[in-house]
Amino acid sequence: MEAAEKAMEAEDEDAAEDRADEADVLTADWSAELLRNPEVQALLQRLKDVQDQLLAEAPQDAEPGLKAPEEIVSISGEELRIELEKVRDAEKGATYDFPIDLNDKVLTWVSLFTTTKRGFMENALGRAATYMPMVRQVFAEEGVPQDLAFLAVIESGFRNEAKSRAKAVGMWQFIRSTGRIYGLTANAWVEERRDPVKSTRAAARYLKRLYESSGDWYLAVSGYNAGPMTLERAAQNLGTRNFWDMARSRWLRTETKNYVPELCAAILVGRNPERYGLRIVPLPPYTYETVAVPSMTSLAVLARCAGTDTATLKALNPELLRGSTPPGSYTLRVPPGKALECLRQLARMTGGKQPIFRHYTVRKGDTPAKVARRFKLEPNDLLDANDITAKQFKAGKRLLVPPSSGPSPETRDRAPRIERVKLLGDQPLTPLPALPADPAPAPAPANVAPPVAGGPADEPAGAIYRAKPGDTLAKIARARQLSLGELMRLNPEAVKVLRPGDAVRLPGAAAPSKTAGTAIPQRHVVRRGETLAAIGRKYGVAPSDLRAWNGLKGDRIQAGQRLRLTPR
Repeated sequence: MEAAEKAMEAEDEDAAEDRADEADVLTADWSAELLRNPEVQALLQRLKDVQDQLLAEAPQDAEPGLKAPEEIVSISGEELRIELEKVRDAEKGATYDFPIDLNDKVLTWVSLFTTTKRGFMENALGRAATYMPMVRQVFAEEGVPQDLAFLAVIESGFRNEAKSRAKAVGMWQFIRSTGRIYGLTANAWVEERRDPVKSTRAAARYLKRLYESSGDWYLAVSGYNAGPMTLERAAQNLGTRNFWDMARSRWLRTETKNYVPELCAAILVGRNPERYGLRIVPLPPYTYETVAVPSMTSLAVLARCAGTDTATLKALNPELLRGSTPPGSYTLRVPPGKALECLRQLARMTGGKQPIFRHYTVRKGDTPAKVARRFKLEPNDLLDANDITAKQFKAGKRLLVPPSSGPSPETRDRAPRIERVKLLGDQPLTPLPALPADPAPAPAPANVAPPVAGGPADEPAGAIYRAKPGDTLAKIARARQLSLGELMRLNPEAVKVLRPGDAVRLPGAAAPSKTAGTAIPQRHVVRRGETLAAIGRKYGVAPSDLRAWNGLKGDRIQAGQRLRLTPR
């Protein structure tokens, strides 16, 4: 944290962003009990201040995309009814492996994607046709819902070259530090955040980690957008882990509040675009073979060997930043059916040895043509190898000179190899229930009444369990073979570390009557240091109900204040 602040003072925004991002990722696994520590909260506030300053000073991405979130407005009740009928008709019998809440926010985004944002959606889904089979296959292999493939629509419109104002890069919009944590290299030669295959694998693993930490897919994808600690801070301050409750608060930015409904709408529209009136022109599928090629081999040379052009190789390998492969052995993607020919031509050109790049410093009077003739190259090959134009060819510039098309005496043994990549068909989904019949506003948290004592052996389905010392929702879920996500949805006011005596509703539980178990007192006198969320946990009452029953506009309470614990 201190390193990020010092970098900001030195106006080194890249270093500040890296240190702040690393701090955000590292603190994601801290326990809820630790997060309540005042010193830790002060540290997290400093982190948030640095992140807000970086975001405020970042330039806008010139690439047009989704409408700025602050411009999104709700649609009328009649328009919502029309959208509902449209969705009902389009989604008859559909099942999903990602939960879809069909409420007014989601319907609003369905309307936007089929009207004002129709052009964006059609272009994004056209590009999606290229990568969707690969993305769905990777997500299935990593145990992530395949419907989350449409997250790339929201993040980048399926553009590998996308770069945000916060310097997130690629189809999955990784910031540099998070990409590094998930194995993506970024240096002067390669930018693997732009590699569609490697970045998709990294995104799947990051999403899975976020889900395992939060137990809820809505919180997981929101954490992907805002950073995991943002969601944890919101949960701690609001006393809820229900995304829709968080979205009604000031603790999330507008962009994050829109993120889940955007994604739900993108899944609905993206899976059946024709049913929503969109016209998609699918781009060619992302199919290829791979060849292990020698160190620092010119793409122009490799293109000739593979019987294709440099532009095609760059499209298949968008992570390459220069006109050659990086130092060391490199696995290059080539068009299907071209790998064997590429190897044959490369072996003929180099005598089965590894070609070595030379270095040359441009002198006064040099031109691309003059230098290229000296090394028996085409001028364009020389320029492509250095990723420069003729105007950038200036005296003093240090060039990498690729091997000529003839054998080079400066070689080392190397045996390139070929790998054929086959994409499987769409993997079967693990279906969730079909969409609800009617739209509803974002659900409010359920009231949790005092629990009834009992243990695993004598707890019927739907029982209320009293937390014991050391209990966590994950521990309770494992002991009873329950879904952690379902347990968290049933107990939105709960935190990761429960306090002894806290109420935990088990699947199938209805809110017990006020006479069940231990009776709730009518009033509570606030003690020094208590918060509304803590009082709610103590009595199994939602903070939103405490606010309503006591006429509170916010969460501020004072020692000595008498709070009503039941409806009037």
